[in-house]
Amino acid sequence: MSHDVKAVAYVSVGILGFFGLVLFVVARQSPLWARCSFLGFGILVVAYGTLGYLLEHYRATLAYPARAYLDHYRTLLGGVAIGVLATLAISGQIKQLMKHRKRSNQSLQPTAGRRDNQI
Repeated sequence: MSHDVKAVAYVSVGILGFFGLVLFVVARQSPLWARCSFLGFGILVVAYGTLGYLLEHYRATLAYPARAYLDHYRTLLGGVAIGVLATLAISGQIKQLMKHRKRSNQSLQPTAGRRDNQI
């Protein structure tokens, strides 16, 4: 895989992190722990993408211990982010958020009979 393709992949991961940050703002009806988890997920993924990009961009100039150090923390951040996402999925918070968004985008339906039928 070339360095440009890897850079695009890590930038895409960073964009996914911003999606997590947006979910923190959107999920106002969710419990506080779920909102904090969305925020934490977004921060972790942005950090993962940044570390991955820096590691790939400066790989040739870094000494081996520095590369190993960055790679270790990148892997650690990725594992924690997957754990946070799995916790949110198991608890049903992501599903609940998607149902709420679907429901709020539907047009309002009248609950009583139409006025045309009464006239």
